[in-house]
Amino acid sequence: SNPDADQLERIHARGETMRVSLNLQPKALGEVESGNVIVDIRGSESPDEVVIIGGHLDSWDLGTGAIDDGAGVAIATAAAKLILDSGKRPKRSIRLILWGAEEAGLLGGFAYLERHKKDLDKQIIGSESDFGAGRIWQLTSQVSAEAQPLVNKIAELLVPIGVAPGSNDAPGAGPDLTPLVKAGMPSLRLHQDGNDYFDLHHTADDTLDKINPHDLDQNVAAFAVFAWLAADSGLSFKAP
Repeated sequence: SNPDADQLERIHARGETMRVSLNLQPKALGEVESGNVIVDIRGSESPDEVVIIGGHLDSWDLGTGAIDDGAGVAIATAAAKLILDSGKRPKRSIRLILWGAEEAGLLGGFAYLERHKKDLDKQIIGSESDFGAGRIWQLTSQVSAEAQPLVNKIAELLVPIGVAPGSNDAPGAGPDLTPLVKAGMPSLRLHQDGNDYFDLHHTADDTLDKINPHDLDQNVAAFAVFAWLAADSGLSFKAP
């Protein structure tokens, strides 16, 4: 982990001799089956058009996966449940995807792209939570001029909970959505405070005690606002 690396650097700076013992236990287990878990809140007018939110299910062996990416799965799922429990339905469908095999190379993302090559135009826009459990501090996007006023409205609604509006020239919506974004899907990113992310992720320090529940609440609110407003619009987010 980064704290261990920092400690080694301090010892080296003091001119002390270091001895490092590595315990490596990787095993090749061959190919195994994975999968994406997909839940749709069906739209009332255009259910075949989807707005995607989600996080990934797999985690690195050393930790429990709370930060990477149990938090993201919880945030996106809770946002979808808020909308589901409201009893209201947006015009388009909201698609919650809990991605499989992200750590092995975005395999769930590539599999989804392969399955939906013929209906990419129905993948309206997406955003993924996969950068820990810190508070969201900024919104960026890459959408059409037609959809920019709606993104501005989303940003306006999120200002009171500490989210600053950002630029509209920043493609990206989270790792698992990278294949779709590269294929042309519009994107929106809710940037989290990740100051401690690389001290924790892929290490034994990735545990639930590092998560602040109030920060999760703020993330859930932001994802719910994005998902609902994007899905309840009839706008084209894709630039011509």
